[in-house]
Amino acid sequence: MSELYLVRHAQASFGAANYDQLSGLGHQQSRWLGEHLGNRGINFDTLVVGDMNRHHQTLDGICVGMGIDGSDRLVLPGLNEYNFTEMTEAYGLTYGDDPLYQQIAADPSDRKNYYRLLRKVLTVWTQDKIPNVPESWGDFKARVNDSQQQIQAMADSGKSVLAIGSGGSISTFVGLVLGIPDENIFDLNLQYKNTAISHFFFNNKKMNLSGFNVVPHLDTNEMEGYVTYG
Repeated sequence: MSELYLVRHAQASFGAANYDQLSGLGHQQSRWLGEHLGNRGINFDTLVVGDMNRHHQTLDGICVGMGIDGSDRLVLPGLNEYNFTEMTEAYGLTYGDDPLYQQIAADPSDRKNYYRLLRKVLTVWTQDKIPNVPESWGDFKARVNDSQQQIQAMADSGKSVLAIGSGGSISTFVGLVLGIPDENIFDLNLQYKNTAISHFFFNNKKMNLSGFNVVPHLDTNEMEGYVTYG
C-alpha cells in the first residue's frame, strides 16, 4: 500500500491585505513539521501542492525543516481553497439583510463572527442556494475529487506522497473518502488545524483514512500555544 500525508497549509495572514501569505508563525509551523518528519526518518517519493501562495510556502518550509530539495513538485489546483470572499459577496446579493452578514461587512476583522458567517455561508452553498456564485459546490467537489483520483493513480507499493492543500479542500477530500454527507463535510473544515496531517493508505482501487487532523510536531505542553486554525 502507498501512503498519503495530506497537510493543511500553515497559518496564513488573517486580516491582512493579502490573506494568501503565511504569517511569521506560519513559516515556523512549516519548518517544525518538516523537522518532525525528518527526525522520524520519513521520506517522500512525490510532492504535491495546490496552486496558492500559502500552499507553496508551507511546502517550502517543510522541505527546509526536512533538509530536502522541494523544487520538484506536482501542482494540483484542485487542492485550492474555495474563494470565500467571492462566495460571501454573492451571498450578500441575495441575503444582504442577514444581520450577521451586515456585521462582517461593517467589521471584517471580527474573527468570531467571521467564522459564524463562514459556517452559515458554506451551509447555504452546499445546498446550491447562492445564485451567481463564481464556483458552485458541485464544481468545487468535482475538482477536489479529480485531485484525489490523480493522487490515487500514483499508487505503487511502498510509495509515499506529501500533499499540501486547504481546510475546505482537505475536508472535502476526507468526506469523499469516507462518504460523508455534504451537509456535514464542513464540520470537519472548521476544526482543521494549520499544518495538521490527515494520513491515508491507498492503492489504485481504494483509499483508507488512518489519521485525521493531527499535529504531532505541536503535541506537547510547551508547543500547544502555537496551534492555530486560520
